[in-house]
Order: sequence, then structure tokens, then C-alpha cells
Amino acid sequence: MIVSVLQTRRYGWNFLPFVGINPRSPFGGGAFLTEIMKTSTTTTNASTTSPTPSAPRIRPLGDVLDDETIKPRNRLLGPWLLERGATMVFAPPGVGKSWFSLAVATAVATCGTFGHWSAESPNRVLYIDGEMDMADLKGRAKLAIKAAEGGNPDLIRENVVLFARHDQPEEEDNFPDFSNPDDADAILAIVRQHRPQLVVLDNLSTLATVDDENAAAAWDNFLKLLLRIKSAGAAVLVVHHSNKNGEQYRGSSKIATTFEAIVRLRPNPREAASDGAAFLLDFTKTRMQSADSRKVFNVSFADARWHWDTLVDPAIAELVRRFLDGEFKSQAEAASVLGISKGEVSKRLGKAYAAGLTTKAEIQAAMAAAKRNAEDGEAH
Repeated sequence: MIVSVLQTRRYGWNFLPFVGINPRSPFGGGAFLTEIMKTSTTTTNASTTSPTPSAPRIRPLGDVLDDETIKPRNRLLGPWLLERGATMVFAPPGVGKSWFSLAVATAVATCGTFGHWSAESPNRVLYIDGEMDMADLKGRAKLAIKAAEGGNPDLIRENVVLFARHDQPEEEDNFPDFSNPDDADAILAIVRQHRPQLVVLDNLSTLATVDDENAAAAWDNFLKLLLRIKSAGAAVLVVHHSNKNGEQYRGSSKIATTFEAIVRLRPNPREAASDGAAFLLDFTKTRMQSADSRKVFNVSFADARWHWDTLVDPAIAELVRRFLDGEFKSQAEAASVLGISKGEVSKRLGKAYAAGLTTKAEIQAAMAAAKRNAEDGEAH
């Protein structure tokens, strides 16, 4: 605790409610640092003897089954953003990652909705931004509030707390690095002070310095910090960039192991986002039991309104999966197995191509591979 408090005291950070600059707010930098100072004085006057580490808890499964204090996790938003969970959203630059994250934060804070996903209750959000100018962040926040649906919009002014790099005093150049273990205790002190149910990290490239993104070990410090934030009782939404082809996130595959859900946003070739956002949304990883995990959503934000369409139904996504898994050597075989016409198979594949779910070349390659595998099997 001494290290945590002293490191936090070293920074001159500002924390502000979502809209409006109000240093006298109970969540503003002055009050926060005053409390940290008090705690620091008390702590440093206490005994400096290192406490004996507590033994790890290891108990029979029966004790866990009978433990009434273990409750099902609350849904912060829909089935994919759960209490004490970890989610990542990734996309190419300019597609709408921050718009998406602000909309999620708004829905969580107000007990509102985003698309057809709803929050179960209003919750505190700590939004940490690493790159956006404060004028742009303020403008987007106002539009996000205007576009919010359901819930109580009055709650957002205090339920979302901002910690932004470009809101810090000019003379301070010590915004925390989320991959630096020396900053980890100070970051945890911030989370424990504000007690959010959701922490948004926007975005990973500007908040964490990773020398070699493709090296698994290079991510260890950041991933350990995420686990500590979750242990402190908060869910985490990490905003990240996609790789060059836009199909996967940037960096080592090790990143995925930490997250329960990974949301992919891809540019919508039929929509132009001049002053908002337009993207195709799907999940590349989920641990949820939901039909949403097999859907592709067509999402756009324009005129301070979100517009949603389900672009691909589960039957189309399942058809694509079976083709890519090598189950069908031809469209005719798929039609025979599924009990539908060849024309219907072609129609469904056409919708999948339009949605960016797969390409004609990928399906043709998968059918050719299935045909070769079948011929090899007959030869043996």
C-alpha cells in the first residue's frame, strides 16, 4: 500500500466527470490527491514491518458450491460485457473504435441500451484516454449523450469519470504507462479510489509501450495489470488496432487468452462515415452462449443516432463455417446435405460475401481442398 500511495502521489493527474471541467468535483484531481496525501501520511507513519503474506486459499469444491457469497456476474451490457470481465474491441484507424467505446460507456453508466444490448443497472465507468484532444473528446461525449437510448441520461455526468492524457497540467509529463510495472501500483490505486465497475482503455497503442508487439513475453506486464484490475472488481474494455488486413488485432496471439470476448469492427464498404462511424461488427471470440456470437451487425452513427441492422443471420454464418471447415466439395453437395436448393446456397453465400464474412476465393479454395482430401482418402 505504501508503494501504491507514494507512486500515485508522485503524479499530478486530473480526474473529471464526463462533461464539463469541474476541479471542485468530488471526483476531480484536487479531492483525489488530497485523499491520497492523507492516506500517504497515515500509511508512512504506520509500522514499516513487511506484512506476512497470507496463505493461498485452497478449498474443496463442495465449499465453493455451498458459498452463498458467490453470485452470478451482473451483465454490464448484454451477454458479452460482464462484471469483472475483460473484452477487447479492435479495428483499423478511423472506423469508429472510440465512438463504439463511448457508446458502451454511456449505456453502462445510465442503465441504457446500445443496439439490442441492455445494461442491468447503472454503473460507474472510468474512461482512460491516451490520445484524443480534450475539445474532440468533449464534443464526442456530448454527441454520445445525445444518442443514448433508454436509461437515465442525468447519471452520466458523474457515473463516467475521465482520466485523459491531454487533460493533465502542461508541466506534468508523467501519464502512466500500462505496460510499465513501476506504474502498476499507482494505476491500481486509481481504480480502487474511484471503484468503477468498468474501466475503458482507449487505446492500447497510446497507453502501453510494447517494444515488440509480436513477442508474447512483451505483453506480460500489461496482461498482469489487467488481471489485477479485474481482481479489484472492475471489468475492462480494451480498445486496440487491427493488423494490416483488418481481420485480426495487432500483436501476439497471447493477448486473446485474457479476454472473454473480442469484438471486431471492419469498414463497411457500402457506407461512408464522414462525421461519425460506419462498420461491420462481429465477435472473433466469445465465451457467451448467445446467437450474437454468430451474427454480423451493420452499424452506423450519423446525425447523433445509432443505426443497427443484423446483416448476416446465424444460418449464413454456419454455412460459411462448414464450407471453410472442408465439409463440402461443392455447392451442390451443400444443398443436398442441408436440404435446400443450390440456388439458396448461392444466395446465402452471396450475402456472406457482401457482409465481408468470407470471400468467393476462400470458398472456392475450401471446396478444392475438400475435393483433394476426398480423393486422397479414396486412394488409400
